[in-house]
Amino acid sequence: MIKEIETQYQSIIEHFPNCETIENKISHIKIELINGIMAEIDYSKYPKKPKIKLINQSGKVYKNLNKDIISLKDWKIIENKSILNIINEIKFILENLQSSTVKIKKDLITGFLALCKAHHPKEFVGLLKMDRFVFTEFILPPGAITSRNSGVFFPGRIPISRDYQGTIHSHPSGNVIPSLQDLNSVFKGNRFHFIVGFPYSLNNIKCFDKNGTELQFEVIE
Repeated sequence: MIKEIETQYQSIIEHFPNCETIENKISHIKIELINGIMAEIDYSKYPKKPKIKLINQSGKVYKNLNKDIISLKDWKIIENKSILNIINEIKFILENLQSSTVKIKKDLITGFLALCKAHHPKEFVGLLKMDRFVFTEFILPPGAITSRNSGVFFPGRIPISRDYQGTIHSHPSGNVIPSLQDLNSVFKGNRFHFIVGFPYSLNNIKCFDKNGTELQFEVIE
């Protein structure tokens, strides 16, 4: 086990020369990843799952990301367990949390635009799934009700998953500003919301947070 820990440590310091040991133990380290936020990692029981927390420079715990780190959730089934992979994943998460731009897949958007056109003049509603901070797909909410003026779905009928973090719906009127009804229904319970206005093109889409504040978004391949 000692040799395995040494191998992990050598791999880490090759990529993160700013790595510091805690109490001179190479199995207990901290690394500044972004803007004063440090990852403290204890892998003294490797190959068992490491203990990880984010701290600021004064040592105060910043956030627990264990539930968001795919490598940790799948730790038991990963064959070549790598502490470096976990550090890189944490760094990726932090960089995207600080980004002000929401990313969404182009094929998701084009598919949704086609459905909006097919359902016009009724509103169309979808729930957005996020994968590694990019919206990659949508599902049609079970029991959703749509009309010329509104689209409503029932959150209690949606499968429970942390992956669903946004919504997308159409405005047949062409107005892409959230209505009061949007803010009080569709916008509740999710972080990001896209509104697509008639004639359903890439030029008539806006993104908002749950309070109705407009956000920048990027359509990616």
